[in-house]
Amino acid sequence: MATPTKPILYNGFKIKDDLSIKGRVERIFFTEVYSLSNGKFLYLFTNIRPEEVVDRGNTYDLVTINHEGKKYLGVVIDVHSHEKMTEIIDELTVLRGLDCVAGMKALKAMFLSDVIEPLRNPEKYKKFKLSIPNGVLLYGPPGCGKTFIVKKLAEELGYNFVEMAPSSVSTSFVHGAVGNIGKVFEMAKLQAPSIVFIDEIEGLVPKRDGTNPFDSTKKEEINEFLIQLNNAGANKVLVVGATNRPDMIDSAILRSGRMDKKIFVPPPDFDARRDMFKICLAGRPYDKEIDFEKLATLTENYVGSDIELIVTESARLAVARDKNSIDEGMLIESINKFKPSITLKEIEHYQQFRDLER
Repeated sequence: MATPTKPILYNGFKIKDDLSIKGRVERIFFTEVYSLSNGKFLYLFTNIRPEEVVDRGNTYDLVTINHEGKKYLGVVIDVHSHEKMTEIIDELTVLRGLDCVAGMKALKAMFLSDVIEPLRNPEKYKKFKLSIPNGVLLYGPPGCGKTFIVKKLAEELGYNFVEMAPSSVSTSFVHGAVGNIGKVFEMAKLQAPSIVFIDEIEGLVPKRDGTNPFDSTKKEEINEFLIQLNNAGANKVLVVGATNRPDMIDSAILRSGRMDKKIFVPPPDFDARRDMFKICLAGRPYDKEIDFEKLATLTENYVGSDIELIVTESARLAVARDKNSIDEGMLIESINKFKPSITLKEIEHYQQFRDLER
């Protein structure tokens, strides 16, 4: 039988205004449940820091309680049940949708205003004769998480995710690829609302100016894709393409009403790099005094895969040197060992396509 623990908060402890503790109801693992003076309940979390929670819609009545030199997160609720407590903990601690994308605040704000809001409130936009996105093109250097972002966009919207790789629709049969493209969109329509995602989309719809004039099959494939793309929005299907080579895509794809929303996905910004180090170190023993701000400063223009490589190399150093944890010195040593996988010249090359964005 477990030994009863002393409540963290005493009876009469003031939470806020005229709200105070009436008594502790129970303690379940890392959560203490208190009854309050107004008939409500307080969940006091002992292992969740206030700065770690996610409450995007301001769904809960959150309170920060300072007591005996410690800071606790609490939630005031109307009715207490174990199911409710589990639900709240899950909602506050599990990242979903675009919250999973480290940093990149400007990029996420653009998605919210130009893609998510029009899809969630189509009537509001139609009233002012504003178009609803039919297709979106993400372009930028490799390794910047374009595929990951699209998957999280689908999660954010609550859409089904359907992936179509150029290699998966190609076939040795004449006109076979045309039929396969149609099948993918038919499946997406049956699962609607859904996102059809095409990575390396330039392989599916290359510039027809550069194709063999006798390659009528490839032209048929591009025409079939255009037909499906034109009807996608009406079927509650959002088409998202990703590319490292926006200059290689057929211009007809990028016209108004098709994939006319072009979004540049740059290398991770400062906040993203700082958070990526934390994510990559999660689950590994590391020194809690690591200065993540310093690491982010030292890794300008490094992409996500670069940071993952740096952390992995630092873990190898810790093992080779028989250390108990990864420290800041190992990480800096690894940063100095590896250069960014993309050059400044390549980044400047992508900047010229910024005028594609609308």
